[in-house]
Amino acid sequence: MLWGVSGPVFLLDYLAGVAGALAIALAVRALVGWRTQGEPLSTVELAYLTDRAGLACQVGVATLRRAGVVHLGELATLSLDGPAPSGSAPLVRALHTALRRPQTWAAVLADPGVGRALRRLVGRLVRDGWLLTRGQRRRLALGTLPLFAVAVVGVTRLVDSAVEGRSAGGPASVAGLLLCCLATLLAGWWLCEVPETGAAARRVLRRQRRAYAELAPEQRPAWSERGTEDLLTAMAVFGPRPLLAVDPRFAELVGVDPDRTRPRDYVTAKRG
Repeated sequence: MLWGVSGPVFLLDYLAGVAGALAIALAVRALVGWRTQGEPLSTVELAYLTDRAGLACQVGVATLRRAGVVHLGELATLSLDGPAPSGSAPLVRALHTALRRPQTWAAVLADPGVGRALRRLVGRLVRDGWLLTRGQRRRLALGTLPLFAVAVVGVTRLVDSAVEGRSAGGPASVAGLLLCCLATLLAGWWLCEVPETGAAARRVLRRQRRAYAELAPEQRPAWSERGTEDLLTAMAVFGPRPLLAVDPRFAELVGVDPDRTRPRDYVTAKRG
């Protein structure tokens, strides 16, 4: 008997400790970024929460394309033919300004005005609580420490047993503790991957995906029968695949990769 505790009893205590530490980590993750303020999210902002700047810019330029403002030019460039739609989001206006002269998509993304619009968009999302601040992300990471602390206790018992030549329990108890320690470390490592979005943003994305489930790529919606609003919303929530289906040449010019048309977090959520 090591540490005055038998192997089976220690294993039960260890599992109870893991359950408590995991509950703490998940509670911290669920509560950080839970509250938001400000105006409702626009389609461009929703796209940023889904897949960051790349998708936000693709939704923005798709807005101009569907309004008949952006056309395909020579040598893989984009050109303008008219003003931006009234009430356009700041990023859409910045993209429109960047296209006053025919430009490639790479040049548009490198435009200083587009960069400023993206920084303002991110600032607003952070201020209103949709994106996490550095302090909030640090708190999420610290929330995993109890898991690692419990794992250290288990590993220490195994090491003491090997060094001192004392039994930590029967073979089943030792093997069970070793497997539990490995599982605890893996869970802690997985939870250390801190998201940029807060709990409220993740909740909104899940709600939007449920609300527009008929527009999901798996449903193969008939985009010829859908309006611009449905198209842009589907892009913002599920990724750029709708644009690839409706306007493939334009989609390729604005960086839509046919081999990667779904946001990473959407794929993870579907697997879960």
